Amino acid sequence: MMSASARSQLLQQQLPQELDALLRREGVDVSSAWMVTSTDLNLSGNYEKVFLIAQADCLLTAGKPDAHHPTATRIKLERGAIKEVRARQGIGGGFLEAQVNGVYVEVLAYSNARADDFHKVTAKLKRWFKGEPVEVTPEDDLDPRKCSKCGMTLEFKGEICRRCVNRGAVLSRVMELMRPYRGWAVAMFVVLLVVTGLQMIPPRLTKVLVDRVIAPEQASAPVLPESQRLALLGYLVLALFGVLLLKTLGDMINGRINSYVGTRVTYDLRNRLFQRFTQLSVDYYDRHSVGNLVSRMGNDTNALRDFVRQATQGFLAQILMVVVTGAMLFSISWKLALWTLLPTPLVIAASIFYWRRLYPRYFKVWDAWSRMMGSFGSILSGIRVVKAFSQEGRENDRFAHSTEYLRDSGRRVEYATSIFNPMMGLIFSLGGLIVWLVGGRDVVDKHLTLGDLMAFFAYLAMFYAPLTYMTQLTDWFTQFLTAAQRTFEILDTPPQVDEKPNALSLVDPKGEVTLENVTFGYNRHEPVLKNISFKIKPGERIGIVGKSGSGKTTITNLLARLYDVDEGRVLLDGKDVRDLRTSEVHRCVGIVLQEPFLFRGTIYENLVYGRNDASPEQVLAAAKAANAHDFIIRHPLGYDTYIGERGAGLSGGEKQRVSIARALLYNPKILVLDEATSSVDTESEQLIQEALLRVTAGRTTIAIAHRLSTLKNSDRIFVMEEGKIVEEGSHEQLLALGGLYHRLVKIQTELTREPSVDALNAQKPK
Repeated sequence: MMSASARSQLLQQQLPQELDALLRREGVDVSSAWMVTSTDLNLSGNYEKVFLIAQADCLLTAGKPDAHHPTATRIKLERGAIKEVRARQGIGGGFLEAQVNGVYVEVLAYSNARADDFHKVTAKLKRWFKGEPVEVTPEDDLDPRKCSKCGMTLEFKGEICRRCVNRGAVLSRVMELMRPYRGWAVAMFVVLLVVTGLQMIPPRLTKVLVDRVIAPEQASAPVLPESQRLALLGYLVLALFGVLLLKTLGDMINGRINSYVGTRVTYDLRNRLFQRFTQLSVDYYDRHSVGNLVSRMGNDTNALRDFVRQATQGFLAQILMVVVTGAMLFSISWKLALWTLLPTPLVIAASIFYWRRLYPRYFKVWDAWSRMMGSFGSILSGIRVVKAFSQEGRENDRFAHSTEYLRDSGRRVEYATSIFNPMMGLIFSLGGLIVWLVGGRDVVDKHLTLGDLMAFFAYLAMFYAPLTYMTQLTDWFTQFLTAAQRTFEILDTPPQVDEKPNALSLVDPKGEVTLENVTFGYNRHEPVLKNISFKIKPGERIGIVGKSGSGKTTITNLLARLYDVDEGRVLLDGKDVRDLRTSEVHRCVGIVLQEPFLFRGTIYENLVYGRNDASPEQVLAAAKAANAHDFIIRHPLGYDTYIGERGAGLSGGEKQRVSIARALLYNPKILVLDEATSSVDTESEQLIQEALLRVTAGRTTIAIAHRLSTLKNSDRIFVMEEGKIVEEGSHEQLLALGGLYHRLVKIQTELTREPSVDALNAQKPK
């Protein structure tokens, strides 16, 4: 047996001593087992810990004996008798099943909480019963759907755990973004010091003005002649104006630097965020609405610009002001300064309490904002459908529900703010009253001059203003932390389809496609493809047919590596697509979609989207090959004709032909046609079919179609049903077979009056 440190805690568990002893009496030595794991349900659906034990020559389950199971061994299967192993998902859980004598036998049951674990078990058992070497390591304990720190189940694999996110790390990462601008930051700090120092001068000048000009008798100062007093008054006012002018100039310089740094940092962050968006896999966009992501790109990144402004002109300036004015207060009267500090601990404690209570509420506000933007984006994207079905009222209600959630979330935050800020104002007012009481007595007792008291009040206002601001700063800081965290969540999200550091190049691709025992599902526990295997030779034309949901489009998604397989391999020219550079896989595989997407811009810009280096002659040749040239030149501006979002301004057939020309110009070795003619009229279909005959020459072609007439020139046709290939052969062979393909052809022949190859061929067997 392995040491505890080298053992998988999930797949190499220790049996309870009592159960181990019972099994030994029944002749089962568990010490020789290469895998021991447990489930949380028995086959009756009741909660019970049942163990699965895999030995070199057999597979068995064990549990405590009871009324239904007189022995510890419950099921025992010899390895040679097992032909297949699968995990079958049900409602609330699933079953591990083994095929014995042509029948699937339920070996054990598990709940949804253990589904991922038993998919791992199934993969290892598949290799075991085939006689292949199986390795069990501690790495098998890692679950990408759970947080490695707290164990909380994540919404999807690779998600950042919000419970364990380091708030301090968020702040340090923001500072890291500002590192390239540290020189400008130093300049801002120097200007800030100068401005703060200038602000300390007016109260001192005010003291001189009061004690030397306005009331020198009270300060026991010599009384100057009237002319000298007036002259001194003029000099003091002029000095105050000069200080004010210099401070204004400093604020302007600081504002310019602040704006430069803030916009540059925001620019850098948005570029990094967009690069991450382009790197993330398609499955990420399956889970997030466009409106939500647009909100993060726009609003959340703006929070960083506000951070730069607040950190320099706000937070840092206020901290500096508190320190400097505090020193000035003590320089005038240390006793009076101590009295003014009485409310400070209460303010700090209240701010901390307020921040801790408010911070979680801002997550709800941001979530509500994202939901509203997602709802808004969804409605705008489908506005034609909304109007066509007169559902304006329904969408108004749906959007109102989103805005209601935002309203309620924001109101809770604002209610808390509306109570907190006035309370802080009251506390600060108490400090001012204390100064009047204590300071007034000192002036009467001649311990302070009137000028000292006036200067003290000026500094006190400058001392309390930052403290008031800093209590409101918690509101801004929580907004900033929430927005920054949401932004870094995207930057930290790993792509599910990632390129290996040592990825291979695909030199001189031939166009050979192989799928080996491929199983895949968009939901891990609901596979769309089930153990699919086939090989396509270079230059071969393949058709794929089947009912909706049978897995046709999923094959093309895996081939283009928009998703990665759960089990098995997808090979291009004998190389696993996961080992190849992603750009070369996409370069080798071109896809013409059922719903072609054209960008807002000119027709020419859409044609060269995949190849900006294409010459005009190559563009014209591709357009002519796709039967697109004739309709393009009929437009007044020809190839420079501007089209709207999603190709608005072109018909369905025209958009499809532009899409085909774009794919042809890309010059892929493997061309995938996903229902390329399903949504166009008969005339457009004929033109597209003529174009496809030219486009597919010399290329490996995979055509998915519901109109079976489009597959008449295929070398082979794969017929799919429920995620499996149930029939394979040429058009004539499959008709003669009389199976599912024949039934599909017969249905289409009966439903259409148009003469087609299918109609003629369907009559041959008769």
